[in-house]
Amino acid sequence: MKKIFILSLLLTFYGCAISIGNKVADSSDSNGVTTNGNSIYHFDGHSMIAFNKISPKKRAAFEMLNKTIIMPAIQRANLSVYNSLTFLAPDEQNEDGTYTFLYIANPYLENEDYDILSILVSVHGRPRAEEYFQLWLDCFAEEQETLLFR
Repeated sequence: MKKIFILSLLLTFYGCAISIGNKVADSSDSNGVTTNGNSIYHFDGHSMIAFNKISPKKRAAFEMLNKTIIMPAIQRANLSVYNSLTFLAPDEQNEDGTYTFLYIANPYLENEDYDILSILVSVHGRPRAEEYFQLWLDCFAEEQETLLFR
C-alpha cells in the first residue's frame, strides 16, 4: 500500500510538474503532441492508471492472460488504444501479500473503448470472451481502481 501511495504521489507530481530551465525549443506535430527536450506533452494531456490488486495464487494466470489474451485482443480491436497502453507487472508483493499490476493509458483516449469485456467480445465472440473475462476477474483480490489525470 505504501508503494502504491508513493507511486501515485510521484505520478501526480510529475503529471503536474512544469519543466524549469529547459532551453530546448518546443516542437509540435499534427497529432497535437508537443515535444520539449525529453518531455512529451499531449494536447489533451489525459492519462489513466488502473490499479489491479491480484491474489498471490493467481499472479501467473493474470500475467499470462494479459500477455496472451487481453493485450493481443486490444491490439487487434483498436490499435490506437493498444498504442496508448502500458501494462506493468510488479517485482514484489504488497504488504498484504497481493500483487499490484498497472495499466497506464498515456494518452487516455476519451472517445475510445477501453472496456476489456467489449474488446474481447469483438475479437473472440461472446461465449469465449465471457470465459476469458471470468478467468481475468477470478484473479482479483479487490475491485480494480482507476484514476484519471489531466
